[in-house]
Amino acid sequence: MDKPLRILAIVNLPWDPRLGAARVWFELSEQWAKAGHKIDKFCLSDAFPKATRSRALSAWRHAVFPYRAARYVRRNAGKFDVIDCLIGTLPFSKKSLRFDGLLVGRSIGLYLAYEEFMRFSRRQWPDQPRGKFLGRLFYTFTSWLLRRSADRALTHCDLFNVPNEDEKQSLEKCSAAPTIVLPYGLNEAERAALAGAAQSASARLAQKEICFLGIWSVRKGSRDWQEIIRAILNSVPSARFAFLGTMSDEQTVLRDLGLSLRESIRCLTSYDPKELPQLIGGSVVGLFPSYIEGFGLSVLEQLAAGIPTIAYDVPGPRHIFGATDAQFLVPVGNVKAMSNRALEILRMNESDYSGLSAECRQIAAQFRWEQIAADTIREYTIALARQKSQKPAREGQTVSV
Repeated sequence: MDKPLRILAIVNLPWDPRLGAARVWFELSEQWAKAGHKIDKFCLSDAFPKATRSRALSAWRHAVFPYRAARYVRRNAGKFDVIDCLIGTLPFSKKSLRFDGLLVGRSIGLYLAYEEFMRFSRRQWPDQPRGKFLGRLFYTFTSWLLRRSADRALTHCDLFNVPNEDEKQSLEKCSAAPTIVLPYGLNEAERAALAGAAQSASARLAQKEICFLGIWSVRKGSRDWQEIIRAILNSVPSARFAFLGTMSDEQTVLRDLGLSLRESIRCLTSYDPKELPQLIGGSVVGLFPSYIEGFGLSVLEQLAAGIPTIAYDVPGPRHIFGATDAQFLVPVGNVKAMSNRALEILRMNESDYSGLSAECRQIAAQFRWEQIAADTIREYTIALARQKSQKPAREGQTVSV
């Protein structure tokens, strides 16, 4: 192995693998440490040790997090070769940070795409609660601060690390810094547990449970589920639905769905990641009507469990399935197409379903944290070498004669 790298991960979230964004650094850090690299992190709970339940205070903490991250870096800059940070969490020049290594801006869902969705969302569903006037002013201001930090970061990073090709194309229009595309994945233990807990094709087809993994939000498709459920129940009245990891209580989900059919709905606000294999082992099909997604780890988890999962054709899932597995993608917002595809799977015979399930596991097997972590180190090592080779040339250009 080449000389081990000293890497600092920076993310403005608690260091909790249950949170999708933090999970990326958490998984990579574990793999890097196993390979002998030295890993440290600076996260939201490092910047603000005292937890809060206040939405306003939480928003403010996110907005000012970059200044606390910068203070930490200045005090420890010499200890690291690479800083791998969420885009916008370190929007300062390397000179001001007193850092001479490789500054990587990582996307867990590019903020430019999310802002575009927010504008679309307000037009598409104008009845969304907007809150009180003063609250809107405050959140508009903190959102502006976050956007400013992200924009500034684009001018200071040496390298960008994104999970799909669409984001690479977007960044190449905004920044001259190179961009690499590295997906997310599952580790060996996760894949084995998900595959091991999978029930037989006959049991799944008999139970007719359709699952969704993710936060209950407009972005994740909460406004589409009412129509999806009604379309499926009209054709298959015995179908069941599991909403897992919603971060919203069952009453909120049922209210948004406009349903009182509690016997058809299983809702779990949160779960321990180790429980997931058993929670979805009996599900026959997964639906993922997310309108914007950096990657889609929950899609990967369901595929690893052999669950055919249908998603909207957006960048993250599109990267997972590629051009050869378009059968798992439907046009964005096309609820009828998603419902019809789910019904096709519900009506499959055991042999066809088993074949489709095996195909899903094969897709998931391509995305391994072990390999992704090694590929990331290789890319960072190349970028560091390139940076060091360019440094003498730049210094030579500034010498007076």
